[in-house]
Amino acid sequence: MTSCRPQPQEKDGFGLMPLTFRPGRIKRLMGHSEFSIDAEFVEIPGQKLFYSDLQEVTVEGAGLKLALADGRSYSLRSAHDSEALAGLIRQLAAQAREYEAYKSSLAAFSIEDSMQLFEKTLGFRALPYVWAANILLTTAAANHFSDIHLEPLNAETARLTFRAAGKIRSSRDIGLNHQQRLLARLKYLAGCHSHIADTAQEGAFRQENFDVRLSTFPTDHGERAALRIITALAFPDVASLGWEAGPADNWLNHLRSNSGLFIISGAVGSGKTTAMYASLSELAVSGKELRVVTIEDPVEAKISGICQASLDSTREKDLAVAFKHLLRQDPDVIALGEIRDSACIREALQAALSGHLILATFHAGSPAQAIDRIKQMGVEDYLVFSGLRGILHLELKHNNGHLQPRASFVAYCGGIDEAKLAQEDCS
Repeated sequence: MTSCRPQPQEKDGFGLMPLTFRPGRIKRLMGHSEFSIDAEFVEIPGQKLFYSDLQEVTVEGAGLKLALADGRSYSLRSAHDSEALAGLIRQLAAQAREYEAYKSSLAAFSIEDSMQLFEKTLGFRALPYVWAANILLTTAAANHFSDIHLEPLNAETARLTFRAAGKIRSSRDIGLNHQQRLLARLKYLAGCHSHIADTAQEGAFRQENFDVRLSTFPTDHGERAALRIITALAFPDVASLGWEAGPADNWLNHLRSNSGLFIISGAVGSGKTTAMYASLSELAVSGKELRVVTIEDPVEAKISGICQASLDSTREKDLAVAFKHLLRQDPDVIALGEIRDSACIREALQAALSGHLILATFHAGSPAQAIDRIKQMGVEDYLVFSGLRGILHLELKHNNGHLQPRASFVAYCGGIDEAKLAQEDCS
């Protein structure tokens, strides 16, 4: 008999994994065995028989025989139908081997191959959403996708979308029931409340060699989820970003010889954060023994040689307040995540006037629009004129069917040249 509490029955008549068979005294006298069936192995007292070592499962009378590749064999007997148990173990073994084959040969799997296995895994008998989540995240990281979105479309369907450089790279529809269960797994990994679906939540977790940040938001048909994939820095220096030599050299020369606020502007997906990370990496190894610190919301990549902090880790919900605290630590270079409000830009400009080198990203369509946005925030002109030292503007341009990064840099010393701003672009 099965010792666990009554469970929902699957199509094969068995309950949820793991299945535990623990016979009572009478059943033991009749020759019944104690064992359990897990997603990755069959366990007998004191030993786990992994499916990767399992060569054959046969029915012998009222029991089963499990033959391993090394020649060992084990006989099991329970009150359940032996044919049904043998079929279940064969099915679990085949599914486990398919998943292990994927893990051991990731390079051989295209995006389409990976997503076909992802959809197939959703129908697996055991651990469907554990393995599907792993495939989803691994596929994103292996193909340098920055974001994954899971969004309900209606009462039956949800859409899975991969993004890179702000553009949709791959998408497909899945059943809403699968999306909800998959999201429950991701919420568990991120430390969120899996059973709460009517409140926005945020969390983070480590997945193999990369980090993941999860954000959920309730909608009419269920929760929408956004996952940010945070991998090691792909571009170790500015020269690797693909810009023309002139803007790149100009940008680095100004950073190395000035204090003040330098803004990196551009649209969503234009490469602002990557440019900031590459610039910080260069400053950290410049030989000047600079203390480089970041405050980000969230940290989007790990950089060797600098100190990085996420806004959550500071226990401050306000970037401007966290920045003010950081100034008391006397860093040489401070990098901020995206500036969103007047309080933050004011703190950055004040710090720039005190001799710090400040880098910050800012959403704007051009250097002129960046200045206009700052003015619309109500920041005093004298602060902007005195503290701002330059704007690096980034765009992605189509060139023979490929996206080509373009950069332009406008430097300011003692004032802002409005005419120059108006003419500046990345074309």
